[in-house]
Formats: sequence, C-alpha cells, structure tokens
Amino acid sequence: MAGGGFDAPESGGGLHKQKKYKKGKKIGVRIDMTPMVDVIMLLLTFFILTTTLNTPQIMQINLPKGDESDKIKVDMGDVLYIRVSETGKVYFSRGLSDGTEAPPETVTFENMKNKIEAIYASNPKLLILLKFDRKMKYNFMVDILDEINRAAIEKRYSFMKMEDADKEIVTKAGG
Repeated sequence: MAGGGFDAPESGGGLHKQKKYKKGKKIGVRIDMTPMVDVIMLLLTFFILTTTLNTPQIMQINLPKGDESDKIKVDMGDVLYIRVSETGKVYFSRGLSDGTEAPPETVTFENMKNKIEAIYASNPKLLILLKFDRKMKYNFMVDILDEINRAAIEKRYSFMKMEDADKEIVTKAGG
C-alpha cells in the first residue's frame, strides 16, 4: 500500500524529513494608559483655568419711577380685558367709558383671533389687558399670545396680575 495514510508520520528513511518548529510564546501587547490620562488631565485643567467664564447677561429694563407726570390717562372704553381661568377658558370683557366694565363673555380659542380683529375694527385705539390664572398651563398662555400676534391689529397689550376680584368675575361668568 503506497501512500495511504496522509496523517500518519513518516517512518523510516523517506526523502523528506519533516522539520519540527516549536511554537513560540505569544507575547501580549499592553499599552500603559497612565501617561495619556495624565496628559488629558493636564490639558483639561489648562483649558478650564484659561477660559474666561461669561457672566449671565441680563437685559436692562428701564421702568418708570411712578411719578404723577409719568401716568398716562386711558379711556376705559378703549380697554379689552382678556381673562383666562385655571381650566383654560377665555373671557373677554370690554371696559366702559364711565370706568366700569361690561359683563364678560366666553370666547372659544378657535374664535379668539376673529373676535379680537372685530373689536379692533370698531375701536382702533384698543388696549388689551391680559390676566392669567397662575395655576393654568404655561403652553396655553403661549398659544393665546400667538393668537393675539396672528391677529391683524396693532399689538398693544399688557400683562396684569389676576386679583381676587378678577377670579370672582371669572367664577360668575362660569369659569
């Protein structure tokens, strides 16, 4: 039987002698990270210490001193009160020239822009006083301001604190 076992070691005096190689030990590569960490920490402290820290910028607002000469007389007939309850219901009420106020009416959010434009068309000197309940959701207040800004009117409005008397007006109106 000639050449039958390929896996069997050659025996005897064959032509080729097989060389035996010893496998060497595998040397693992190890990188020492300590110097790199030291350099990173030094760079970090350098940049922290050399950068200038910006102080927060505050908008400068000049408020009137409250003298009698600073007060502006407004005809109450030119005022539109917009009150928003805690639940998000919107109430419009017009000021009357005698210094009183007309009873409030409920206005839907979708109809608010058209209602403001109609009131402005009848009175171009309209001044809007916005009174929001502190417990209402902030995003609803932003939506109302967006509707006022979308209305084709001269944007003259002011924020006022909702007092207890305003809350009573809203409660009587159904809010």
